[in-house]
Amino acid sequence: MTSTAARLLAVLFAVLVIASAPVAAADSRVGGTVVIAAGETVADDLEAVGGTVIIRGTVDGSVNAVGGTVVIAPTGVVRGDLTGAAGAITVEGRVEGATQVAAGSFVLREGGVLVGDAEVGAGEALIDGTTEGTLSLDAGTVVVGAGATVGGDLLYDTEQFTNEGATVAGDVRATDLEFGPEVTPGPLFTVPSWVSVVYTVLAHLALGGLLLALLPRFVSEVGDFGLTRTARSGGFGLAALVFAPVLLVLVAVTIIGIPLALLGAVAYGVLLWVGLVLGAYVLGTWGVRALDRADAEYARWYALLGGVLLVGISRFVPGGGLFRLALTVIGAGAVLLALNARRTGERGEEPVEPEVGSSGDPAA
Repeated sequence: MTSTAARLLAVLFAVLVIASAPVAAADSRVGGTVVIAAGETVADDLEAVGGTVIIRGTVDGSVNAVGGTVVIAPTGVVRGDLTGAAGAITVEGRVEGATQVAAGSFVLREGGVLVGDAEVGAGEALIDGTTEGTLSLDAGTVVVGAGATVGGDLLYDTEQFTNEGATVAGDVRATDLEFGPEVTPGPLFTVPSWVSVVYTVLAHLALGGLLLALLPRFVSEVGDFGLTRTARSGGFGLAALVFAPVLLVLVAVTIIGIPLALLGAVAYGVLLWVGLVLGAYVLGTWGVRALDRADAEYARWYALLGGVLLVGISRFVPGGGLFRLALTVIGAGAVLLALNARRTGERGEEPVEPEVGSSGDPAA
């Protein structure tokens, strides 16, 4: 194993330890993706922060969730309240307490059940499931499907309201609601809806900064491959994205292979995260070069900051998911190409030397 690969693995291991440290507390989970698996039970309240939060199991207490995407899957059950903020919140399972959420979009799928009263602030809200209490919607657009059932009143404060024939036991009326899509109401958990984006940007910057500080030359080589061999990087990244899960499934077929498959799944997730961050770095490097600032002091740090900020902004832009996927594919492919180049002694075209004085001596 080359020294660069060994150091990269050490960095990733440190990141995993830091990211997973809060998990030691049963009621707090933080990470790029937080999953409560089907069949898993959290006996206490759950506080989950991640780019994606998925609840497939059971939470006996309340759930406070912050993420780019929050999903209560069809098998998911929350015995207490659901409060949170996200770019998108989808409820397909059952929430037995009150619901107080803010999101860019909120969807209650057919089969989803909100037992308590629900207060939803969102840019868009689609209701196709059941709410047994009062449903209050403060949103830009509200669509209540024909199969939806509301056990109490249906209150809305919206620019566009469509009721396709839902069953509503109480009144249906427009009113001036006191909460909106910017803030999640609640006495103990008041969170701006953009907090998940801020969290994600800071996490990306932390990872990118760690890589730049410890592996400056390698990161520069990744940026060079991403810029000069973009198509090849994208091809390798796409192949890893598609075929790695298939390979992991094949490895997991045997009992001996299960631990290897689990480790491989962790490595796969880390590769995707590193790919997104370094894909953002590639984009930022292109911008720095376009501005003729490639030789400026701290140019690589500007590239990282600019690229990660664009990733954060993309969460508010239609098609942002495809943009982030493209960066992830290119970044992951460039990482694989750079590691292979270190192994074979090859280097990318026009290598980018680390600037003097910004991070000390370049890493091997």
